Amino acid sequence: MLTIDIDTGGTMTDALVTDGATRHCIKVDTTPHDFTVSFQECLREAARVCGEGEDLNVFLRKVSLIRWSSTITTNVLAQRRGAKVGLLVSKGQEENLYGQGRSAIVDELVDADAVLGLPESPEAKDILLGVKSLLESGVRRICVALEGAFPDNRKEVAIKRVIESQYPDHIIGSVPVLLGSDMAQIAHDQTRAHYSVMNAYTHSHLATSLFKAEDILRDDHGWRGALLIGQTSGGVARIGKTKAVDTIESGPVFGTFGGAFVAREYGIKDVVCFDVGGTTTKCSVVRDGAPVFQRGGHLMEVPVQTSFAMLRSAAIGGGSVARVKDGRLRIGPESQGAAPGPACYSLGGREATLTDAILLLGYLDAERFLGGRRKLSIDQARKLVASRVAKPLDVSVEQAALMIRDEAVSVMAELVTSTLKEAGMDAGETALFAFGGNGPMFAALLAEKVGMQRVHAFEYGPVFGAFGSSVSDVAHVYERGIGQHWGEASKAMILDAAQRLHMQAVRDLLGEGFDPDKADFTAELEVRESAVQGAPIAFKFSGAPDAVFVQQAGEALQGQQSQEIVLLRLSASLQLGKAALPAHNKPVQAAAKAGARDLQFDANPPLSADTWVWEQLSVGEQLSGPAVINGDTMTCPIPTGWNCEVDACGNAALRRSAQ
Repeated sequence: MLTIDIDTGGTMTDALVTDGATRHCIKVDTTPHDFTVSFQECLREAARVCGEGEDLNVFLRKVSLIRWSSTITTNVLAQRRGAKVGLLVSKGQEENLYGQGRSAIVDELVDADAVLGLPESPEAKDILLGVKSLLESGVRRICVALEGAFPDNRKEVAIKRVIESQYPDHIIGSVPVLLGSDMAQIAHDQTRAHYSVMNAYTHSHLATSLFKAEDILRDDHGWRGALLIGQTSGGVARIGKTKAVDTIESGPVFGTFGGAFVAREYGIKDVVCFDVGGTTTKCSVVRDGAPVFQRGGHLMEVPVQTSFAMLRSAAIGGGSVARVKDGRLRIGPESQGAAPGPACYSLGGREATLTDAILLLGYLDAERFLGGRRKLSIDQARKLVASRVAKPLDVSVEQAALMIRDEAVSVMAELVTSTLKEAGMDAGETALFAFGGNGPMFAALLAEKVGMQRVHAFEYGPVFGAFGSSVSDVAHVYERGIGQHWGEASKAMILDAAQRLHMQAVRDLLGEGFDPDKADFTAELEVRESAVQGAPIAFKFSGAPDAVFVQQAGEALQGQQSQEIVLLRLSASLQLGKAALPAHNKPVQAAAKAGARDLQFDANPPLSADTWVWEQLSVGEQLSGPAVINGDTMTCPIPTGWNCEVDACGNAALRRSAQ
């Protein structure tokens, strides 16, 4: 049986199709107006590459599992196009939402006049009058986030019951009510308020796409397999067990978890994951084979006090617009995306982009871009770079293209350098994993600029988020705030929290049709040591938590029992069919070397560089710069002073030559 992993990004939608032995990479243009269109196109393309033609019904009978991660929630938050939300808070907290100064979400995700303060013991009539006024202003979802509602959320529950008594869910005018205590089970009041609003704000957009996709699969094609949704935790879950807020940046996060998987397989300790798409560049960190998490910070510019994978981004990608403003070259944040795309696509693009510059520098093969499915126009690229950049700066087109590339690399280098610094990692001792459609394009140049010595680019790099999804498990993650030092009181609190979370995990797995007895349970304790951390204090356990569980917790904390225990996180995971990282026996083909092409690496005259076809390179092949590898979905320039070897897994390993 086949498994399909789909990752919908802002510009491209990627997929990895595998039966465990054979794998196919697929890329189609994302359709922002309706993400299910590109979702279906991935399936059609998968059917074609697997030899089933256009008959999706026949093809899907061979598919047991589809995992789907996306930027749907991310885009709704970034573009501020979510649902109109009303928020009930404790009186006096309407503006700051339990923080210092005005909350970042007021007048951004929720209108100031849609935030109502409630007294300590509100009357039912006052609650309903307030909700009525919110509904009359256009609000369709209500959040309740009271001060001190964790761990005792009875007041929030009571308010919800009052609202639902007037607007029951079987009535057309029903009002969905979300509780902050359900969204984030921690003591930080502002985070609970923020999470509840973020979830309500994005829920309808995500639900529309997910349920529509599932309906298409079930009703139109009679498919009865499992559709699982990517989570920010790095796991997947069924639609019915997915909160919108838990899918934020799920696609890029899977790239990080995929990087961690490869790092463990390769025996590499520290890694920077460098993901460059058409719109953004993402940067994350793997330490000791595990993604680096941070405690607290900003999630989509919203301050929260929870733990999530450390992911940094810059608005720079292949489609980023290059223009001159006030006599200075600027790139991004605007992007041409997949449509109309860069000028060289000849689809009506009227702006010069980073991709246009790269084409003019000789890196791209204009005739076989995307495997020849799209021919690139050097003339169109030259025309727009000349008019938008070269002429205003009074430089040649070639100089302009080089300036565009250098500015982009500088932005990327700043991102990687700051991420390394934040994680406390040394560039010279850290490998760079480059992926995404454009990651390998800039990898060696970037590594050289920041002082990194090793770069790895992957056979599945163009669809690396989908690859990360393919090695993921069904996973549910639950958190409960502790806020105490190790002692008798904290032991009791940890045991009670663990038992409650374990019961919830069992119920959720059963509700999804999975056997909890086959699941792996892990407990993680976070201590107040630093905002950025590597692998948490973790231990596996089986059965319902008991005194043995508390003993395991104490042993795991050895050496750190003086630290405040901030959080207990419990994870339940169940393995699915996985796409491992096998040895790859690429056939030796004499046609791997395609000839030579002039490449512009710096201000010196262009260099005649060997060109190689990625799909035809054999394991063990060694290349030296200047050279460029061109493939159906990957381009990897090799500058002078760099060597490249195709490793046993069919991936490219680049190293700087000894100076």
